[in-house]
Amino acid sequence: MSLRAAPAWTGLVIGLLFGALLGASLVIWRDRNGDQDEPRDSGDSGFRIEASAGDSAGVGARDGSSGEPDAEENTGRVSGANTGNSDPSRTPRQRAAVDQTLRGQRRNAIVLATEAVAPAVVSINVLAQQAVRSLSTDFWDRFLPGLAPQREYTRNVQNFGSGVIVSVDGIVITNSHVVVDAVQIIVTLSDGRQFEAELIERVDRFDLALLRIQGDNLPVAPMAAEQDLQIGEWAIAIGSPFGYLLADTQPTVTVGVISALNRDITRRDQNRIYLGMIQTDAAINPGNSGGPLVNSAGEVVGINTFIFTESGGSIGIGFAVPIERARWVINEIREFGHYREANWGFTLRKLSAALVRYLELDDPVGFQVIDVREGSAAWKAGIEVEDILRAIDGVPLLDRDTVTRLVYEAMVGDRLSFVAERDGQTFSGTIVLEERP
Repeated sequence: MSLRAAPAWTGLVIGLLFGALLGASLVIWRDRNGDQDEPRDSGDSGFRIEASAGDSAGVGARDGSSGEPDAEENTGRVSGANTGNSDPSRTPRQRAAVDQTLRGQRRNAIVLATEAVAPAVVSINVLAQQAVRSLSTDFWDRFLPGLAPQREYTRNVQNFGSGVIVSVDGIVITNSHVVVDAVQIIVTLSDGRQFEAELIERVDRFDLALLRIQGDNLPVAPMAAEQDLQIGEWAIAIGSPFGYLLADTQPTVTVGVISALNRDITRRDQNRIYLGMIQTDAAINPGNSGGPLVNSAGEVVGINTFIFTESGGSIGIGFAVPIERARWVINEIREFGHYREANWGFTLRKLSAALVRYLELDDPVGFQVIDVREGSAAWKAGIEVEDILRAIDGVPLLDRDTVTRLVYEAMVGDRLSFVAERDGQTFSGTIVLEERP
């Protein structure tokens, strides 16, 4: 090699070195500024949509390893999967995508249903009057009956519960037992507004009451169009536990499932019969009575009414009146101004084994008519004393519970077919239910 060629070789080497340095600089600049169009590693983007945000597989290893984070990654990348912003290896767009995914997961059906109904849930404070007998009166009645001096007086007591606004004209549904003997009813909305409510109607049969408040821009909760509940689906109980004892006017939300349907319960302590109730394990606490039971679509499906408990608090057995019954009452009020009680007009007794033998009946299923009121629906239908009713509206009269349910759910205007027996001959007819006088 001659000395004259040396400069050419030197320039070539210097040019190659300069090109290498320039290429390295471009790579470093791209990594520092974040290339948002291409992944840093062709084998892994560093963000996998298919993995849950809290799963370490979602930020799996970039070096082709098993994806299990090492001890150092447990405080870095795995934490980054939960927060969306703690992983420094992610680009701003990737971190924003994680945050958006997490926010979407938090705003689930329960949150959306609560947002739809909670503003219409109200706290109800009731001032009621109760009749009270003095201790001395009880003493006289026990030891010298008939000679007790009349020492009865009334006292004011305070009661509280919950309710839900179901129409723009201010109709509020609650339980009848919440407003019994009320002389003043104050309704407080979740936004803090207070109204004195008018008691429109109490229907003790269903333990429902309708109130009305006068106000502008009242929030309204949608009622389910049909009773298509499924056992095991989400149930959300919303109400105001402890009512006025809490300064915060926001309602409380508890979540469970529909545990059972069509539960029939006799409350001997209240002398009440509840039929076709919805059972739920969503906690219903003191003050929640009258509040709505809501499905995951944000529709009111029931009115929370009572619980079974030994401690006084929720043990996961609560019951709600189906919203369909509340709709019956509302429709009656709108059309007739009051709820009309259906009048059958007869008295029945169950066929016992002895009665079946005495009457020489072939079929033990049914009830014997022992009284018919003149002019009643039964009388107009041609039913007479000693007739044997076998079925009503296609339902065989197997026991007292069957008859009780038929009476419980009957509405004025219903046309109910019946099958009966008289003097060994079977006949049929139709009872058109009328309003109780």
